[in-house]
Amino acid sequence: MAAVEPPATAGPADDLALLRAHEPVLAYTKGEYFLPTDIERYIATASLWLDGEKARELIPAGELNLAALLVAADAHPERRLFLRYVPKAASGREVRRWRKGHPTGIRRTGRLAAVGFVARLIDVLLRLSLLIRGTVPGGVMTKAAEQYHASGAAHSSPYYGRVVRRGGYVILQYWYFYSANDWRSTFSGVNDHEADWEMVTVYLAEDAASGTVSPRWVAFSSHDYTGDDLRRRWDDPDLTLVDGTHPVVFAGAGSHSGAFLAGDYLVTVNPRFLGTAARWWRRSAEFLRRQARTGDDHGFGIPFIDYARGDGARVGPGQDREWEPVLIDDDTPWVRGFRGLWGVDTRDWAGGERAPAGPRYERDGTVRFSWADPLGWAGLHKVAPDDGGLERSLKSRIAELDDRIAEADEQTGPLQQGARDRHAEVLSLRTEAQTVKAAAERLGEARVAEASVTRLIRERTALAEERAVHQKVLERGGLPLQDPQAHITRSHKPYDPGDRKHHGILLQIWAAVSVPLLFLAVVTVLLLPEDRTKIPSLLAILVVFAGLEALARRRLMTTAVSVAVLLVGGGILISVLEWTARHARDAFLITMGVAALLLLLVNVRDFFRR
Repeated sequence: MAAVEPPATAGPADDLALLRAHEPVLAYTKGEYFLPTDIERYIATASLWLDGEKARELIPAGELNLAALLVAADAHPERRLFLRYVPKAASGREVRRWRKGHPTGIRRTGRLAAVGFVARLIDVLLRLSLLIRGTVPGGVMTKAAEQYHASGAAHSSPYYGRVVRRGGYVILQYWYFYSANDWRSTFSGVNDHEADWEMVTVYLAEDAASGTVSPRWVAFSSHDYTGDDLRRRWDDPDLTLVDGTHPVVFAGAGSHSGAFLAGDYLVTVNPRFLGTAARWWRRSAEFLRRQARTGDDHGFGIPFIDYARGDGARVGPGQDREWEPVLIDDDTPWVRGFRGLWGVDTRDWAGGERAPAGPRYERDGTVRFSWADPLGWAGLHKVAPDDGGLERSLKSRIAELDDRIAEADEQTGPLQQGARDRHAEVLSLRTEAQTVKAAAERLGEARVAEASVTRLIRERTALAEERAVHQKVLERGGLPLQDPQAHITRSHKPYDPGDRKHHGILLQIWAAVSVPLLFLAVVTVLLLPEDRTKIPSLLAILVVFAGLEALARRRLMTTAVSVAVLLVGGGILISVLEWTARHARDAFLITMGVAALLLLLVNVRDFFRR
């Protein structure tokens, strides 16, 4: 068997019953301000705007509802629309008062200590980019939290459920809407934006003969993961189930991204403007890591902590609050009809601070990959929903192999005879002087024919070996028990950058002050009056900072050896290049002399070996 058989769910049942039977449990971090909410309450508080060189308000807050939203969308198909949830940001005083009354209780961990100096330098550039990007103004998230709790939206938690039947699977999509994503402002994450859509998908195997379905896979929307890495098998040890049918999702604080295990996650973000540099850095780091046989590294990206601790509120069957399901599909008017953004459009060129579109659409109005192709989104087109699919596929492949093997057998004899005919002609043509040249040409044809026979036999052997393996699997009744995580290439595990075993207090302090100190040191050097001293001073600063970084990471000896090797190797290379430049003629003569001597030694050795 390919997997442990989970208990079957009776069916066929209507879509709502299927959704209720496998409702996820969402476990939040203590201090989370926003839980899933009702879109109608949100829209009633929001205003509708028409995008343009200067955004224009179409419908003010308090006058908007779903019907008016769809009428406006129909009236302006040529322009982008967006909702605005917060009309005016809270003042600094209001922010401080709110946070004092609603502390998150999260003890911050040293995210900068988790990565190297280059990543921390890029982190500063990303923070500075907020000054020139379109971002959510300070205080907006505080005002959003106030409105969310004041409107009564915090007292109900619906999900928007969609059921799709494709490729032998029954696909249950659970869409959750949040009034805001406050990851940056509240939890020191990457971004803030009004509105947030997240999704959990459960994949059921459908047995048409018995009329039953049973859960096989589950996938959560996540920051860094795509395809196979998004999903877990129902018997995966990392997957927590309530009553065997309800998967537990640990939602990131502020970001609401899904995780399978409770903990703090280091989410690596590679800014778009780094482009090729980031790709080359990752490849180089991966190569060096393999050579050194070191553990995981967090690469060139800028790390941010996603707190998915699961120690706060829980929503789901038997939890603090129950779900209120709402069925949606392709024909639901607001799902199909509104392609705009569900929050304010900041026009952020990096994308992170813009509000999302609805469950069906991307920000540009095109249909979401996860909506249009939920199997492809989780890498499941290649995976049969049950072992019956495996058996059918293998039998089909064996039949195809039988045909190709028979075809190869039919072709081998004539090709072999053709090669022998050409060779016989060669032997005959060699008996007369005037046909020796023709014999040489015919010999080439014979060798080509023989190579064709050899290639065909090699291919036939490989086909027969493949057939034998497939036949053996069928005779055994299927595959042996597979590792439930065999399909995963990048494991999504918690990471604790505040662990004193890995990142002591010295490293955390150094990680916080190193980049500002470097900037001050560079500015000081550039202000020196003597130009001759600037380059040596900058090099000295780099050496000192590398030494302090190594000391903080307890890698002083390794770094010292590496620097020494680089300095010695660089010195030798520079000396050779300088000597060559000054004595080009002598270098050429010496090179030729050494080459001649080596050639002579090789020839003499070969002579005495005869």
